[in-house]
Amino acid sequence: MSNGSNAGAGSGANVPATAFSAWWNPQGNTSSALVIGSQGYNPTNWQTSSIWLVVVDLTDLKVVASDLSDGSIVPSDISQYAGNPQYFLYAISNNAWANLMPQGALWNLLMAAGSGPKLNRLAQIYATLSTGYLGTFSYILAATLAEDDMPGIETLSMNHLTILTMAFMPVTVNGQTIYAPVQQG
Repeated sequence: MSNGSNAGAGSGANVPATAFSAWWNPQGNTSSALVIGSQGYNPTNWQTSSIWLVVVDLTDLKVVASDLSDGSIVPSDISQYAGNPQYFLYAISNNAWANLMPQGALWNLLMAAGSGPKLNRLAQIYATLSTGYLGTFSYILAATLAEDDMPGIETLSMNHLTILTMAFMPVTVNGQTIYAPVQQG
C-alpha cells in the first residue's frame, strides 16, 4: 500500500475506512494497515511489535501524524493532538506481545479518547491470567481525540487478527465540511 495525502474528501459520499491489526505469526510478521478511502497506510517499522498510533484530520481526512508506541509512551507528534475534536485517532496493535498492553500515558490517552470494554477486558486478562496463558493480542481503537466525546469503536482478539470497519460521513455546516465517524459492521 502506498501512503497518500487525500482520502477522497469532498465527494459527498461516506468515505470507508478499514483498520487491520496484524497478528504475530511464527512464520514471519505481517504489517498492520489502515485504508481511508483509496489511501493505504502502514506503520514505518512494520516488523516491530508495537502499538501504531495514527492521527487523522477530520476536515480533510489527511493523516497528520503516525508513530509507534512501546505500550506506555505517547510520542510528542501524537500527544499534541490530544483533546482536540478536529482529530481522530487510530490505535492499532502490530504483531503485539503482552508487554505492549497499554499502560501509563498511552492508557490515559486511549481511555480519554474513548476506549472502554475491549481495553478493560485486555487489562483484566493480563492481570488475572498473566502472560503465561495468552502472550499475544490484536486490538484496534478508532475514536475522536475530544475527551469524553463518545465511546470509540474497538475490537479485540486474543487469538486472531482483528479488522475494524467504519466510515467517515461528510457533514457541511456554514460551508465548512467535517467528517463524522460512523460505525459499520
